[in-house]
Amino acid sequence: MPESPDKRKPAYMTRFILTLVLSAATNMAVAQVDYSTSDAPVPYIQPSETTIDGIMERYGSFKGSVLNMTREEWDVFRAWEGYDQEEVKRILKEHKAKWQAEHAEEIADRKAHRMMVTTSGCDCWVEPDDTYTLITEDDQYYTAGAGINVDYSTAPIQMGFEFNLYGLVFEQFYLNSKGSVSFDGYTIDWTPEEFPVTTDEVAQIAGFWADSDYRLSGDVYYKITQNEVFVNFVDVGYYNQGTDLFNSYQIVITSEDSDYLPDGANTQMCYLNMDWAHGDVGGSNGCCGDSPATVGIDAAPDFGPYLQFGRFNTLDDIYNGPQGTGPEADDGVNWLDYRSFIMDSSEDSENLAPFPTANVGCDTLIMCLGNTYDMNLSFLGPEPNQTIAVTCTDAPGWEYTITEEDNLTNITGTFTAQPGNVGIQEITITATDDGDPIGETTTTLVIEVLDIELPPLSVEGNSAICAGGELELTASGDFDEIVWSDGTVGNSNTYTYGGTFFVTGYLDQCTVEEEFYVDQSPYFLPDVVIDPPAVCPGQTALVVVDSLEQLEYSTYQWDPDWNGLGGEVASYIGDAGAELTAGTYRLLVTDEDGCQGQRVFIIETIGSYIPEVTVDPFCDGIPENVVFEGGYSSPQEGALLVYMSSNEDSGWGGSYLEVIINGEDSYICTSSNSFQQFDFDIAAGDEIEIVFYEDASIDSDVLSVSVYNCGFLNATQISDLSAGTIFTSASECEASPATGMWQCLSGPVPWSFSNVNEYDTEFSPSSYGLYEICFSEETCQTDYCYDIEITEEPDVVLTALNDLLCNGESETVFAEVDDIGGTAELDWSAPGEDGVATNDYSFSNTTTYNASIVVTNGCGSASASIPLYSQYTPEPSLEDESLCEGGDVYLDPTSPDTDDLNFEWYLDGDLIPGEIAEEYTAVMTGQYCVEVTNQCGSAEACAEITIVGDIPPPLESMTIDCLGDGFASVVPDLPEGYTVVWPDGSTGPTWEVADASVYDGTEICLDYTDPFQCETNTVCSYLYIGLPPTIDPEPILVDDNGVDFWQWSNPFRLIEATPAGNNDGPHLTLCPEVEYDFDLNALTWNGTDWVDGAGEYEWWVECPDTTIYFGDPQDAMTVISSMLNQNCWEYGISLVGSAINPCAVGGIREEWDVIVDYCELTIPNVFTPDYGDAMNEDFHIEGLEVYDNVRMRIYNRWGQLVYSDENYRNDNAWRPNNGETGTYWYTMSLPNGFEENGHVTILRDN
Repeated sequence: MPESPDKRKPAYMTRFILTLVLSAATNMAVAQVDYSTSDAPVPYIQPSETTIDGIMERYGSFKGSVLNMTREEWDVFRAWEGYDQEEVKRILKEHKAKWQAEHAEEIADRKAHRMMVTTSGCDCWVEPDDTYTLITEDDQYYTAGAGINVDYSTAPIQMGFEFNLYGLVFEQFYLNSKGSVSFDGYTIDWTPEEFPVTTDEVAQIAGFWADSDYRLSGDVYYKITQNEVFVNFVDVGYYNQGTDLFNSYQIVITSEDSDYLPDGANTQMCYLNMDWAHGDVGGSNGCCGDSPATVGIDAAPDFGPYLQFGRFNTLDDIYNGPQGTGPEADDGVNWLDYRSFIMDSSEDSENLAPFPTANVGCDTLIMCLGNTYDMNLSFLGPEPNQTIAVTCTDAPGWEYTITEEDNLTNITGTFTAQPGNVGIQEITITATDDGDPIGETTTTLVIEVLDIELPPLSVEGNSAICAGGELELTASGDFDEIVWSDGTVGNSNTYTYGGTFFVTGYLDQCTVEEEFYVDQSPYFLPDVVIDPPAVCPGQTALVVVDSLEQLEYSTYQWDPDWNGLGGEVASYIGDAGAELTAGTYRLLVTDEDGCQGQRVFIIETIGSYIPEVTVDPFCDGIPENVVFEGGYSSPQEGALLVYMSSNEDSGWGGSYLEVIINGEDSYICTSSNSFQQFDFDIAAGDEIEIVFYEDASIDSDVLSVSVYNCGFLNATQISDLSAGTIFTSASECEASPATGMWQCLSGPVPWSFSNVNEYDTEFSPSSYGLYEICFSEETCQTDYCYDIEITEEPDVVLTALNDLLCNGESETVFAEVDDIGGTAELDWSAPGEDGVATNDYSFSNTTTYNASIVVTNGCGSASASIPLYSQYTPEPSLEDESLCEGGDVYLDPTSPDTDDLNFEWYLDGDLIPGEIAEEYTAVMTGQYCVEVTNQCGSAEACAEITIVGDIPPPLESMTIDCLGDGFASVVPDLPEGYTVVWPDGSTGPTWEVADASVYDGTEICLDYTDPFQCETNTVCSYLYIGLPPTIDPEPILVDDNGVDFWQWSNPFRLIEATPAGNNDGPHLTLCPEVEYDFDLNALTWNGTDWVDGAGEYEWWVECPDTTIYFGDPQDAMTVISSMLNQNCWEYGISLVGSAINPCAVGGIREEWDVIVDYCELTIPNVFTPDYGDAMNEDFHIEGLEVYDNVRMRIYNRWGQLVYSDENYRNDNAWRPNNGETGTYWYTMSLPNGFEENGHVTILRDN
């Protein structure tokens, strides 16, 4: 049968893992076979302590107990009221972290080895990374037995999918420290059982159900993906703190939607190197106990569907089938090495196919010429009494034989790579059982032979190393790459500890592997001198390394409190010595070659045994005597203490001690740690023998024994061990009294002792009182003192002259105490002074204080109290405040308020009825006052409260600046304290704006906020910066030779002014339907120049009793008579035009006096030019002066045009020349469209 992959020496192949694809079976037979692994005596298990005092005494401290207790003692410890779970976690975390730091290189090497395995092509193992969750001490929800880091389970963990186990569907799981994943409950059972009959009856997948221990080595990780759960148990040690052997294995479960596992499987168990099979309870050194490890699946309850792969109990690779225990049924844990089981656990099968008992490869095996591959493969029937038939195919270079044994069929063969089989070769092995239905397992080994001859690979260098040293090895050979088993790449590698390792050379696809062994010598034992070997409490021993050995050492490390068993370094004496208190220590030394030695030693406590005694007070009179007994310097009965020490962390290996008492009682003592203690009950007259049994594989030079025979003064140190009896002695127990000296240090006289020189005595007091007596122990001069109180129950009354204290006054409180023994303690309430009969009290604040006293003696207590009232003349205070509209002001004149104060509130001088509370809420403007009184005086405080309400808009609708200085200052009308934000983002109470800026002539808006930030409002105003407009009106009144005319400039027009009917000045006559233009010719300042026009205009006429305004007013106005009410005609009226802008809101006006007339014409029918007088000289039409633009056409009797004028006027009337006479025809067109036609006759005086 080939060796497991980390022990065999193939020179040509990569590592691989055997994978079996199975269906879980049901109704498998369970064989119960009682057996014992050897005929050696049963190992001694010292009785557990049953009290917390016994535990503390055995282990010396809380920490020592946590690190060393038995499971039974843990039950007592956890029930103790002083149990501190968080402190336990801290100690265990620190303990584990320290060990892992000391073994960091070994841990890293094991991880590198795992990583190499997972990259070799057989990758069922998934190395935990940052995506995994590590189970820490805080995740261990359920505990039992040894508790945290030993016997625990997590709270249920949700999977996020459904997992089917034999038809049962689960959505959550528990991680159990004993190597399983369970579903319908947690399980903490350190004694593995055979499926399907289990005590807890929980559904579980047992990757390796055994007594695991994680206090030093080992971690549990898990990862949950969408359809899979991965659980990894990494570097797990065995109970009790075994760290020489490690197991690593993995459990994978999947949903029905997962394709992670082949062929519809939903469960996988994957194994790396498996070193140990059993814990130290019932076994030792990871092996051979009465509760073998269980591997399999159980649906629970009893006799439900299950699958069991084996019960593993030995440290080899022998496989005896899945059932039963005992020498013929136990399986070797190495059989699991690098094996994988894949199964569909959702289904049952009536017959399980045969199991192969060795790995044959999960990937193509690459071989080079000359390489050989040896196969030794057996097939087992999982069910009892089955016959297995094995067949195998032939291949070039493959030679094999098949042999059959009971329930086992074996195939042994050798494949040789040679030129004749270069290429791909397949070897198929089929195993068939005779079950119903028939089970069949087919294994195919695929080999590729390359036409390459590999060079030799050799490892050179000194392969021996001492503890603490290091060595460098070199691998040689013409390879592409050389990789060492710890992951180091290159030709050389450094090792700091021993063990079996390998190095691999890679050439093309071929590999050569060379295994080698680094022989690490153990720690040597430095000699120390301990003076004295045991000390009194509080004293120290001087420990010095042997003076001759000091020459060999370069460094010293003193480790106190070793394994939590107490001890402190009081001081160092150079490097090689130390003053140490009682406890357990490790000394680690390093010599000049870098080799290390260590010694674990104990300094015990000596002195007489003095019992713990509490003397209760005497309350029923004076006792005749007080008895002290039970002290001794050497007891009649005691303990034999045996301490087993080893310089190796793995302990004593197979070596052990047999302790024989009186030739009858025999006990076996083993140790898997560097230190282990045992204690046995002995009595005076007992005979003791200790026999050493040597394991040849363990160097006895690293072992030592310390024996304490009924007391620490009787110590024997045994370092040179040889097989056989190493200790014989009679019990040193003998009944000897504790000697010393009694004294009475205080108390009423007389008194007496029946024996002043021994602890066992009687003390006789004489009266009531308190006696202090002490016994000074002779060996260590330790004083044990006791108070003896003789009294009766006390009584007390408190009195005071005045209970009111004003403004810090002081008052004395008197205590009248009745205490017959004078032993009472007087405990006053703070700030009173204890132990006195009076106390003065004063207070810096208003309070009601109960001065109290408790008088206590050993017979009881009495109490009394008296109230004191401290008051101060009130000093109320109120502050003026403003608040937002709708809000309120909380007025609190005194803070803190006290019960002694009375309040009356006033508003604007008037009492507010019913308001007597300590505070008042103001909701309106006014003066609020409060009068506050108490028994020590009164005082008043007032405050003005202003409610901030809305204010008028701070800007008018228009903001006008007509100063003409080039800018405007905008100043809102706001109360003090308001803040303003202007349109350009600036702030401040005023804002200067340049004339003609972008803001000129626009609406500006500002935000203003009250001082109390109640609200922010916005106001807008039209901003105008400029001057009043100017006008140059037309028509204007002009004088022409004493005649007033109305004159227009463009176009030129001249109309004679006429008086109104009341002769009140020159007027402009408005004739019917004649258009008259009135123009203001307004100019406006735009910030840089005067421009035409004004902002606004108004035109109107003022008639008697009415004013008529014209619509759509402009700079110029055309007026015709029809625009005016006829009631205005024939009167002198005013026509007014007004140019308006913000600087002239009343307007810049011009008034024209006008009269509306019918403007009738008197046209002569004859005129007499040159008639001898100055009259009727021309064609003068009376009333024509009020018209302009009159067109005149005159024709003679023959119809010929003799005269034409487009603006006929009387001052230039037609006057024919050359003596014309006769009748003429005329056509006259008025500007209102009227026409006059007629004839006129010219008469001359000729």
